[in-house]
Amino acid sequence: SEDQDFDESGFAQSIADYFGTHHRLRLMSPQEGVSLVDTLAKVYDEPFADLSAIPTYRVCSLAREKVTVALSGDGGDELFAGYRRHKFHMLEERFRTPMPLAMRRLIFGPLAKYYPKLDRAPQFLRGKSTFEALARSSAEAYCQSVSKTPDRERYRLHTPKMTKMLAGYHPHERFNQLADEIKGADPLSQIQYIDMKTYLPGDILTKVDRASMAHSLEVRVPILDHEFVEYALRLAPESRIFEGEGKAVFKQALRGFLPDETLDRPKKGFMVPAVHWLRNELAPEVMDLSYSEQLLDTGLLCRNTVKQLGEEHISGVRDHHTTLWSLIMLDRSLKNLKLEIPN
Repeated sequence: SEDQDFDESGFAQSIADYFGTHHRLRLMSPQEGVSLVDTLAKVYDEPFADLSAIPTYRVCSLAREKVTVALSGDGGDELFAGYRRHKFHMLEERFRTPMPLAMRRLIFGPLAKYYPKLDRAPQFLRGKSTFEALARSSAEAYCQSVSKTPDRERYRLHTPKMTKMLAGYHPHERFNQLADEIKGADPLSQIQYIDMKTYLPGDILTKVDRASMAHSLEVRVPILDHEFVEYALRLAPESRIFEGEGKAVFKQALRGFLPDETLDRPKKGFMVPAVHWLRNELAPEVMDLSYSEQLLDTGLLCRNTVKQLGEEHISGVRDHHTTLWSLIMLDRSLKNLKLEIPN
């Protein structure tokens, strides 16, 4: 990305220099990213709202210019607890474990309700999401941490028709079910198990598979070799997150093979500056959502809420970029699939 906050080309070049490999660089402009909206909807052929599909699609295109097979590091974060949400979840567990759920709901529920949502505040002051997490069961809290849209926005988007069709269903039911499958396991292993049953196959592997196949590129995932997976999951939880550092044992194994500055870099997702794009280059797409026939004719989404989320994001009052990107991709997918929603 041309945005300096998302440009990792210098780090990539340093690794190429370290190993003496041939390195190719290509920067992606906002205009190029925006132009992929319709392309991605067709490539994924279903509503798929992971923003990292944009750079993944471009990386696959660049790789296919020279090779037909590539290796991916997917699975490392799931196996060795490398996501920041893993670390935050375990910090929250320190408060959840000693207190019964009913007591936590009583104490943290009202705090979550009345604590303001401070998007621009320093991290330690953004307590609303933390209070919400502490008022839930462990699996339910983890469901929220991986959700593109928090419940406080989700329910505002639902029309009465949508609420009736859901009949009380919430996605965290699946998370509770999976946690029950390994009841008695340590909390970290439980959420990693959930990742490997939901996020890894449904998001990460789907994202790379369809982006690569769109360019006739074969991507293999050696970290997910079944014998390596079995070995990794037998390791003690304390070796995965050690002194607040995720993927600790994996990084330790690579000491001497990779430069320390690479291993010790703060984790950075493979993303694009979507917050900025949705306030600028994609702003017309955002505002068009509240007038979309294919989106609103479903009768499932509240037009006023869609409009309000767009206005709040573009004005800078709130950050709704993940929800808005989800709505854009849903809109395009409905247009492509021409689905009939039952009455």
